[in-house]
Parts: sequence; structure tokens; C-alpha cells
Amino acid sequence: MQVSDVTYAVSGISVSGKLVDGAYVGPESVLLFDQTGRWVPSTITHHEILLPKDWPIRPDDGSTLILHILKPSPDFELDRSQLVLGQGNLTRNENRVDISSSLGDSGFWVVQMWLYVGSEGLPEPPLAWGFTKDAANMEYNRRFKALWDSRTWPFVQLPLTDSCYVELEYAAGVEYQTRVWIGEHGGRRVLLGYDSGHFSFPTFRIQEVLALADRMGGHPSAPLLLLPGAYLMTGEAFPTETVRRWVEQTPGLKMEFAQVIVDTLSKNVVGRLQWDFDETCGWINNWKYSQRNPKSPMTILSTEDFQFIRKVVG
Repeated sequence: MQVSDVTYAVSGISVSGKLVDGAYVGPESVLLFDQTGRWVPSTITHHEILLPKDWPIRPDDGSTLILHILKPSPDFELDRSQLVLGQGNLTRNENRVDISSSLGDSGFWVVQMWLYVGSEGLPEPPLAWGFTKDAANMEYNRRFKALWDSRTWPFVQLPLTDSCYVELEYAAGVEYQTRVWIGEHGGRRVLLGYDSGHFSFPTFRIQEVLALADRMGGHPSAPLLLLPGAYLMTGEAFPTETVRRWVEQTPGLKMEFAQVIVDTLSKNVVGRLQWDFDETCGWINNWKYSQRNPKSPMTILSTEDFQFIRKVVG
């Protein structure tokens, strides 16, 4: 980003300017050039946009960004002649812990499903698993927040045949993200998308989720974890009975709520979404926020990554 103005506060700086390359998709790590001639790392905490045209922000859309950035040091001063360099929002953490065994606990499912199954028929989703809101928040704090506070990221790995896997990584980097990966043990690992305030979905076609479920080991409800990113196209059939079976096998579920949960999950429809088969990349879509859209400014996938998805997912 080319800097036009900067203001200083006790713990942060506000930098305004226009994007000159790439795309801005939300808070991320950045490099700043200081008055002593050094590049120093920092983090965007939040932003404002003047004259926004669309999302993500592109260099040619006329928008002005105001980035609120943590001050790298108390006496930091920005060299306004240099660009602010984005480093992306997909930070890594080697300190991770496998919580796959949590799929056998009702507390995991009440936290995982809470955001996706609320409706007029179920205004308080934790009740479907016998939890109050306060009790569900305690599960969230115990299973996720306590780990993030210790700088540890939990993940769930769902084993597939042929030494492959699907993984959900609960990242707490620049922003909280539930990332969906596929990989091969001892080999390649590819990001399919993530849920967050600045999400990158869809990750799968619904047919792919069904095919993966047939190859998936572990808990019988595990395929439910892939449904939030499996947007349906308008008019596309939803596998109601299969999803009902997955829902009914979540630990602790009160069966009288199964139907309303399935009905809510079936409404994950996005108009104008289209999937097409490409001879080079396999199944790709036209959704501008998706990693699996080669034309999306948000995708980080290479041709080789698309080919690996085709190999693992089909």
C-alpha cells in the first residue's frame, strides 16, 4: 500500500493510502519501513475503507484504506516514502495439539455447530445438546480459548484411505480462522478455505463431501464438519437422509431437534455459485471468495495444488 498519511497513538498507528498491488482481504501481518532504514514486522488489527466498491479491495477500485496497525516499538516512526507490505493472513504455528478425540464429546459438538444451526425453530442451539448458553461458553473457553491463550492451535484430523486426510485447523493468528486442509501423510498439504470474519468459502461440492464420507474413518458424525463450506448451488439436491444420520450420531443430541437442524443445514445455498470441471485444475468454481476459484484474488493455490485436490478429492 502506498502511504498518504499516518497518525500515531500510544499503542498503534493509523496508516491511510491506496493499494498498489494484490488484494486486501482483511487484517494480516505487514512489514513497515522505519525512519532508521529497517523493515520491521507488525499486525493490522482492524481497518476502515473510504469509498468501498467491492470486496476484497483491489488496486483499481478507487478505495482508500485506513489500516490500524500495532506499533512495533514505543518510539516507532514510519517512513512514508516506502510501501506497507502485506504478508498475508495465513500465519503458521508449529505449536499445535490434536483434539480429534473430542469428536466423541457433546461439548465439542455444541461449540462446533452453534453458529451454523440457529433458526427460528432453534433460537438457542446449545439446548439441542442439553447445554445452556453459559455452559456452552465454558466448553468454548476450555476446548479452544485456553489453548489459544497458551499460543497453541487445536486441530481435528479426519483420516481417509490411501494415507490422506482432511483437517480442520482452529487458528488464532491475525484473525481466528477455522481452516480446511487436505493432505497426504509425509507429502503435500493444501488449503481449501477457511471460515472467519473474512471467510474463504466454498471448500467442497456437496458430492465431494459425500464421497469423502465414504472414505473417512473416525467418528460417524465427522462429515458434518465439512458442511459449512459445502455451499449448495441453486436447485441442487441436499442429501437429507445422510445428513440426518450424521446429525443424529452427534453425542448428546436430543433427537427432537434433529429435523430442525437438518432443515437449517439444507439452506446453505448461494445463488449464482457455479462449479465447472476444468481439464487442468479439476473442479473449480466462480465464487470470488473461494480458494478453488483460480481467478479469485483471495486464492493462494497453484496449478499443482489444484491437481492435488483433484487427486485426493476427485
